[in-house]
Amino acid sequence: MRLGNRAAWRWGEGVIRMIHAMFASTALLGVLAAPAAAQTAPASQGSAPAAQDDNGTAIIVTAQKRAQNIQKVPIAITAISGAKLEKSGVTDLSTLDKLAPGLQFGESGNDARPAIRGARTESISNQTDPIISFFVDGIYRSRTTQALAAFVDLQRVEILRGPQGTLYGRNSFGGAINLISNPPTDLPGAGVNVTLGNYRETRMDGFVNVPLADGLAARFSGSYDRHDPYVKNTFDRKDGLYDRDDVYARGQLRWQPSPELDVTLRGSIWRQNGHGGSDFGYFVAGVPIDPNGGVFTFNDVIHARLNPINPRIGAGPNTPADPDPYHIARDALFQLDTDQRTLDLDAKYDLGAFNARLLVGYANFSTTRTADADLSIYPSGFEYQTDTARTLTEELQITSKGSGPLQWTLGAYHLTDATKGIFAFDRIYNTDAQNLPIVTSPAPPGADFDSLADVDTNSLAFYGQGTYSFTSHVRVTAGVRWTQDKKDFSRLTNATYTQPLVFTGTPFTDSKAWRKVTYRGAIEADVAPQHLVYASVSTGFQSGGFNNTANTLSGSAAFGPQNITAYEIGSKNTFADGALTANLSLYWNEFQGLLANQFINVGTTVLTISANAGAARARGAELELAWQPNSSIDLNAGLTYNDAKFKTYVLQEPVTGLEEDLNGFRVPFTPEFTARLGGEYRFRLRSGARIVPGFNVYYTSKFSTNDFDYDFGRQKAYAKVDLNLTYRAPGDRWYLEAFGSNLTDVAVITRTIRFGQNAIVRSYGPPRTYGLRLGASF
Repeated sequence: MRLGNRAAWRWGEGVIRMIHAMFASTALLGVLAAPAAAQTAPASQGSAPAAQDDNGTAIIVTAQKRAQNIQKVPIAITAISGAKLEKSGVTDLSTLDKLAPGLQFGESGNDARPAIRGARTESISNQTDPIISFFVDGIYRSRTTQALAAFVDLQRVEILRGPQGTLYGRNSFGGAINLISNPPTDLPGAGVNVTLGNYRETRMDGFVNVPLADGLAARFSGSYDRHDPYVKNTFDRKDGLYDRDDVYARGQLRWQPSPELDVTLRGSIWRQNGHGGSDFGYFVAGVPIDPNGGVFTFNDVIHARLNPINPRIGAGPNTPADPDPYHIARDALFQLDTDQRTLDLDAKYDLGAFNARLLVGYANFSTTRTADADLSIYPSGFEYQTDTARTLTEELQITSKGSGPLQWTLGAYHLTDATKGIFAFDRIYNTDAQNLPIVTSPAPPGADFDSLADVDTNSLAFYGQGTYSFTSHVRVTAGVRWTQDKKDFSRLTNATYTQPLVFTGTPFTDSKAWRKVTYRGAIEADVAPQHLVYASVSTGFQSGGFNNTANTLSGSAAFGPQNITAYEIGSKNTFADGALTANLSLYWNEFQGLLANQFINVGTTVLTISANAGAARARGAELELAWQPNSSIDLNAGLTYNDAKFKTYVLQEPVTGLEEDLNGFRVPFTPEFTARLGGEYRFRLRSGARIVPGFNVYYTSKFSTNDFDYDFGRQKAYAKVDLNLTYRAPGDRWYLEAFGSNLTDVAVITRTIRFGQNAIVRSYGPPRTYGLRLGASF
């Protein structure tokens, strides 16, 4: 990042202010914590330090490829225990943002679109890669939809904010999310949870841990989750959206033949059926109205009102838009079918002077969904989409041991990822928006559009990171990673839909290789035994990809990587004998080559292409607090401020067709402020049982749900309230919980896009849910 003298001076002033704010906050928290220290019971009397998990043990994370106390890791990281996930009703990635500062969740259809610190997920096709990397037990999953698999029997979730390009590599451009399963142990045990809720929800999950022999144990975990649609179809009541019919199962076999060797084999199956989020953008909001009655200008579109009609061809004239986010009227059958099978090997070996770890993972993933192309009750057409990925990853990690001044990690990584994306748009009848009754003559030849895109990726990386202690209190970290991505692309199109879908002809092909060096540098200091401060600079990138056709100037279909340089200052603090933790991070991210979606009209449908549109910057602050003054009270809070705006960022506005520079516009899915407050109080009964009321309140300021900050695509500020009341039997043998999520019943926009004929469509998150949960452990 180049800065002029004036800009550099402003940056320096900003850094000084942030340092002052950090230490002022630390000092203030220390003063506030002092009375709590006098009232806190010693650990022997049952106090639970806030840097501990729900079992009273220190929170250990593996964010730096080695086990460390979270308060000693100089990275902005949130670790959430499996028990807390269950208490908060977090069963997949879609609701994790209410517990993790800086994480914002977006969704379109069945595609997850997370955002962290100004890095948002814009493109989700197989022709590009995620910008926030997702791992299960250290194994990378290459498609965003894979992040929606159920959270079952987890030890914890780690959310790393900011680029993790050195240790986690490609596509951790905005951060990384890692799910860690509860491992098999040598103690027998089992647990089960049953949830009954509104929308006829029935969820069952549990585990069984079985010691098989000395040093050999197995653990089986699984869940079944079904409920009726959140979105009702008033035309066909059996064909709503966002129902659930999911099954997830995981088996683990752990072998420890000696103290030096620890091998775990994991296999999982995940299946989705029903309708789910099969429609990419299900809610028709209307069509923009030109206030001047003439040609739209860019400003007109940004501030346009919507005429509440459905303009899609085949919908009929003046068909009204959908009445509310949870009621639609459609004739085409929705269907969602997802199948994922994984097999992973995790082998750890203590070689005396250092530790070695081998991770090998294979995932076979496919998802198919159908949607109503005309978004109406008339049989004009339908859409069909299938995405598949077969991914093999291999990683070798070598980490130092001992207490010497230099601690280091070396690694090699290899990935092969074969993906296929099929899209089909079928015009069943020769209809248009002006005909009623509907014309039932067949659509003319060439009215359909079908495409098949194959992308084969071969990625190789080598990395190393070391931390050197100059003194017992001051340490410096340096790391570097070299990555090479090679991708081969081919694409075929049809103008006639067939069943089964057949593609013929000569495909368009392209190939591209990208090489990238990413790095991290940091300095950290223990300013007191329980107070860590650090400053870092790091880089990351998202691999390049391919558009549908070649650029007329370059002759290639490829677009380039997205790049980020991130600066961070942080402080991790423990007060009151461990009763209070306060972690503060201040960041400045510079983005280059950001991808944008361009929407191109092809007949009666719209194709999406990607382009490196320009730059953005995000600066902000995150504060996490956790307070456990005694064994009865548990409070936690999170505050974020994020000023994320585009710089030079040029792309085509889809309604006017004009190229516009969004310099100064806010990056979508980056609210300026978010706040969270949660906690519980444990009333202890003489019998040893406990009654535990709990709450979680999440607030966010307004934010855009599209790169263009349309008035009609803006989510207003809102607050969500979750409440629960739990009875826990003596010894935690069983519990009964009443819960309510999103009790304020906020309809949150998770995506706004423009379809063909300027139809503005949206997706929404779930409404209010409530129910009872019963669980037992054995």
